[in-house]
Amino acid sequence: MRRTLFKLHSYLALIALIPLVIVSLTGSILVFKTEIDQFLMPNAAALPYHQQSGVIFSRKNHNELQSNIEQAFPEYILGAWEVFTDGKQADRVYLVKKNTDDWFKVYFDPHANQVLSAPVSTTSNLTDWLLNLHYTFLLNGLGDEHSQWGTIIGLVAALILTFLGISGLIIHRKFWLNLFSLRWHKSLRVFSGDLHRLIGAWASPVILILGITGIYFNALEYYHEVFEHPSDEHYYPTAALYDPSIDFQSLIDDSRSQLDAFTPTYLLYPYEPEVHFTVFGHQPSVNPFASDYSSTVTYDRESGVLMAAIDGRDANAVIKVTDSFRELHFGSFGGLFSKLLWCILGLSPLILGITGVYIWSHRRSKKKRSAMAYATS
Repeated sequence: MRRTLFKLHSYLALIALIPLVIVSLTGSILVFKTEIDQFLMPNAAALPYHQQSGVIFSRKNHNELQSNIEQAFPEYILGAWEVFTDGKQADRVYLVKKNTDDWFKVYFDPHANQVLSAPVSTTSNLTDWLLNLHYTFLLNGLGDEHSQWGTIIGLVAALILTFLGISGLIIHRKFWLNLFSLRWHKSLRVFSGDLHRLIGAWASPVILILGITGIYFNALEYYHEVFEHPSDEHYYPTAALYDPSIDFQSLIDDSRSQLDAFTPTYLLYPYEPEVHFTVFGHQPSVNPFASDYSSTVTYDRESGVLMAAIDGRDANAVIKVTDSFRELHFGSFGGLFSKLLWCILGLSPLILGITGVYIWSHRRSKKKRSAMAYATS
């Protein structure tokens, strides 16, 4: 049983080696995506207000902000709006170009009502390109505009990563006996084996979390694109799909009264006929892994009438678990400490891949030498 499991562990690791190395490297970098964006684009992604002591800053009326965006970019419609109130991060406004289903991003200062960047594709900036590489390997759209080859490879890689995490613990089922054992002065083969076992044991909880959440996100993306939006059913908007007379600021204010201690974080606009205006946000919760989008308030796009208010704290266990996948996948649930931990342990598939390939090649060459010695004897 263990021998068969070991062979499966080895061969599947070799099959998924390149995708897992790419995911490992890009994922560790993307843990600090916000910080990197602010460093590389200080005049667009970052805001200076938090540095001004004693200055009270507040967001302008959202109707004014929205009007400014719509007037500045008449060839686009609003798709989504990430809301930040800390004075550090600029809002990120997502636009859909008319007569296409192409999404673009704009950085925006909600305190000064000022556009900070021109619309760029959602893969133009360095970290956005890395994010696209991370979850599609730049293969989605290959051969066909709506193909999902990258998502499929990502799903398979996540399945294999999860299997490797489980099978590794089974193969080295007494790993806790040597959690700190590393034979530095032995041969490279022995050292590589110890390092492989040691890193695998320490990183296994994070590896399993990344694998399971990766399966979920890739499967969800594939289902959304293939089954909810077949290639012949993609919608290309020609104009905004909401009534222009709607007071969006009043809807945002109303969302706060619909749910206890609700803080809006993300606004989803109707970019397709079946989509209505939804305010995503969060509430104080005992769940440390609850995301910033766990609760929602939805309004009719034509009348502005309340359609639904969903308190994430009252959701069933399945919804709560899948909602927590975002925080768990990106390691953002525990501030800087968890992000550093995820950044470091997220590199473990890279190190495990290097040591694993060396162990495999050493075993293979040893078998060849034994076979040759037997043949000549």
